[in-house]
Amino acid sequence: MYIVILGAGRIGYQLARQLIDEGKNVALIESDKDTARDVLARLDCLVVNENGTSLEALKKAGIQKADAFVSVTEFDEVNMIACGLVSSEFEKPVTIARVKNVDYSRTKLLAYPFLGIDYIINPEIEAAKAILRSVENGARSDVMLFDNKTFQIRDLVIGSDSLFLGRPLQELRQEFKYEFLVAVILRDNYYIIPTGTTTFNENDKVYILSTEEGLKHIFEREKQDHRDFDRIVLVGGGTVGTYVADGLIQEDKEDGSFMEKFKSLTSRAGRKKGSNLHIIDKNYDKCKVLAERYPNALVTCEDVTDEGILEQMKLRHKDLIITTTNSQEMNVMTSVYAKALGVGGAISLVTRKNYRHIAHRLNLDVTISRNTTMVNSILKIIRHGNIKNVHAISEGTLEVIEFSLDKESAVLGKPLKEIKLPKNTLVLFLTRGEDTIFAHGDMVLNKNDHVVILTERESIQQIERMIAG
Repeated sequence: MYIVILGAGRIGYQLARQLIDEGKNVALIESDKDTARDVLARLDCLVVNENGTSLEALKKAGIQKADAFVSVTEFDEVNMIACGLVSSEFEKPVTIARVKNVDYSRTKLLAYPFLGIDYIINPEIEAAKAILRSVENGARSDVMLFDNKTFQIRDLVIGSDSLFLGRPLQELRQEFKYEFLVAVILRDNYYIIPTGTTTFNENDKVYILSTEEGLKHIFEREKQDHRDFDRIVLVGGGTVGTYVADGLIQEDKEDGSFMEKFKSLTSRAGRKKGSNLHIIDKNYDKCKVLAERYPNALVTCEDVTDEGILEQMKLRHKDLIITTTNSQEMNVMTSVYAKALGVGGAISLVTRKNYRHIAHRLNLDVTISRNTTMVNSILKIIRHGNIKNVHAISEGTLEVIEFSLDKESAVLGKPLKEIKLPKNTLVLFLTRGEDTIFAHGDMVLNKNDHVVILTERESIQQIERMIAG
């Protein structure tokens, strides 16, 4: 598979690195000389230091043989024009454009092809979706959802009083009321694919697969009950903050906008009147717009970094704080301080993946990486094998992938125990019709099954070949 990426910023670089690690061929086009030189030194791929809207530059990057073209520069117009140019001149590549402008995003561009662009993805929308999913599930952990909507994966950190501590997995599975599976354990700087005899240490981060009811039962036993949030503070009224507020308040109109896609995510999280939502932003003009947009919410024009401001907000009476400013450092520190003042839960938006580890050590409940959610959305499109969902674990070293099997797949009609899966690859469950089933060795894979696996990034190319036949 050959992919051409326009834009070597954070998203372009992260996407390219992940695809290269999977064994795919990648070319990057970057107009900035210093950025292009830096990427060339760090990644094993072709780098073209030219303007990406030039047909000559596209040909130098090998667009004529590309399977996909992904434009992720900082400029929406450049991304759309570049994708339109590729679509008009070359038949083969799937075209994907990053579009972050709120005005573009509120049109029907996201639902229908435009300028020949196959997919338009908004990083702010993807981040807002992740935040709303977390709110819906109590802001206790990351949440992985799948097309079947029966099973979920959530992560749990083993504390000093955890029922898991020091006990083998097979014993725990007999004790709990609902069936569950521990997909992977993150311990220090490595991961463990557990067996029945695996025991758990304090501070292990475990990813648990079960039904919503099963996960609720486990978290209740771990004294981490599901939380409903009536009083929410939203710090940052920018693009992501606006999308999140729309999802929480549910005041959007039936205008075909992206918010129609949020309804399934906000069925429990939303507060229709918004009277218990407090939005804080330091920009006066922005606050004025927010106050008009959300008349039932409290909008405060303040800089949360000013001394004493957070204390004056009486945050100890709030259930949740969500920080979505453009500064990931301020998001993390504001959430940490708010929790110290008594806020029940905290969700912070970050850009770099390593900030998620820092936030975890600082006792934040959930961090959402804007870049990672965007990259995962792109990977879901360009990968072979009917990929439905992609979720990264452990800095992307591991991935949980959902795919469907068609008549061409080489694994059809074979029991799992006879399929030679790559090392450290685990089939978690499959959905067949209305049934969702935990995987076992005698299970035979059939056409139209939806299968969810855990695998290493390096094994993805082999998995794709197995799926596609």
